[in-house]
Amino acid sequence: MRSLPLEGHAHYLGKNIVYFETSVDSGSERSTKDFKKGDIAFLSSAGSICFFIEDVTSGKLMTPIGKMLENTDALKDIKSGDVFYFYEETA
Repeated sequence: MRSLPLEGHAHYLGKNIVYFETSVDSGSERSTKDFKKGDIAFLSSAGSICFFIEDVTSGKLMTPIGKMLENTDALKDIKSGDVFYFYEETA
């Protein structure tokens, strides 16, 4: 959370994962390959934040870092090159 806010250009990993690259350099913890629609994960090997459009078993280990609670279908409208803004919402 210390690195927030983050921003980057959208890319796709297959059809069901959209991600953006960051300069975050961190190891992986509690890594898994199984994710549900709306999950958010960190791919430490690439320093990328990944958003899951559908349920996925990934070929790469990633660290779960959050979950979208609403409007997950908006991920389907993202196009490669769109700008992502990733921040912590405060009350």
